[in-house]
Amino acid sequence: MNLPHDNKLTLWPAFGLGLSVAAGNGLARFAYALVLPAMRTDLQWSYAEAGWLGTANALGYILGAVSGYLLLQRLRPSQLFTLGLLLTVSALLLTGLRAEQLWLSATRVAAGVGTAWTFACGGALVAARYQDHPQLGGTATGMFFAGGGVGIALAGICVNPLLAHTGSSGWPSAWLVLGLLGTCVSLWPMLEARRIGGSANTKASEALDLRGLWPSLGSYFLVACGYIVYMTFIFAWMSDQQLSWHLGTAVWLVLGGAAAVSPFVWRRALDTWHPGATLSATALAMLLGTLLPVLSANLASVLVSAASFGVSIFIAPAAVAVLIRKTMKPTQWARGMIFYTVLFAIGQAIGPVLSGWVADHSSLNASMGFASALLGIAAALALTGMKQVNFRIRAQSPEPSPLDFSAAHARDKGG
Repeated sequence: MNLPHDNKLTLWPAFGLGLSVAAGNGLARFAYALVLPAMRTDLQWSYAEAGWLGTANALGYILGAVSGYLLLQRLRPSQLFTLGLLLTVSALLLTGLRAEQLWLSATRVAAGVGTAWTFACGGALVAARYQDHPQLGGTATGMFFAGGGVGIALAGICVNPLLAHTGSSGWPSAWLVLGLLGTCVSLWPMLEARRIGGSANTKASEALDLRGLWPSLGSYFLVACGYIVYMTFIFAWMSDQQLSWHLGTAVWLVLGGAAAVSPFVWRRALDTWHPGATLSATALAMLLGTLLPVLSANLASVLVSAASFGVSIFIAPAAVAVLIRKTMKPTQWARGMIFYTVLFAIGQAIGPVLSGWVADHSSLNASMGFASALLGIAAALALTGMKQVNFRIRAQSPEPSPLDFSAAHARDKGG
């Protein structure tokens, strides 16, 4: 995992920190799609009721993002990051203890709060860790967020076979397994967070400068609205198609594996493209992944769908993190990431319930089509806002590609 032009710093710290995304997003957030069909059958839920737990988690994400923005005036990002991991893992362990909607909603909210703290602060911690090694910054950022792929793969390996053996009544055991996995993968990132210093890991209270960033904020919001439909209902869709749990496990592993290698697939884009172009491209890749099952329900299209979606899902926040690093001062990185996370969290809250309503009144195919439309608008909006961005630093790549809009724009502005 060493890079040839840097013999001292490797990508292992970014991978270690990225295991926090495996716990928060891979296990606490996305693995709900694996458990949802069993819970829906055992608890006799409608799609809207099933979508509500996704929304409860997203509401917790909103609460975590807003509270995190305020807490960073009193806590360092590494402290809030660790608290978020502890809260997330605790919520996972507690989720399956009771079946009442209020209990399940409370634990999903708590998991959302913890995940938001960890996700946003972790992005700033990675930027701080590689601040003096900009040639590694883009790939390290992508590797941190792609840690979610590890969590997705772990969940697929453990949860699907368990539920296939126990039946729908085994969903409480599935949550316990997810909690134990989360505990194991949280140890390394907490140790890494303790090692990070610098100006990016300090308390901050100054106002953010968001000039030129509103189109990217809008795009990120729509990405959240659209992508979460796929991640919430893809297994319910496969269940409706009467596809086997073996195929479901394969799809989930393809999704997680693609997410895990995504920083290397998108490495050049993260290092040299304008972050707005990268955000737009990832939205289009997710659009393709969402539409394919609707257009054709055969094995090949479902696997390609998982690969296309997985290879792009965590690059969207990575592109946003690169944008923040290039436009804001280090002391603002954590709060900037939290601010973007607020809008992302609101989008995640809207997506499951709205798409669940569409599915109840039409079909899951219509719900996936709705999500695709949102992702298409997100891709267009990210492109339209590129010229408004004012970079503080030049692109670091010595070999700008034809899509290296950041370097050209910096020259235009005398940067």
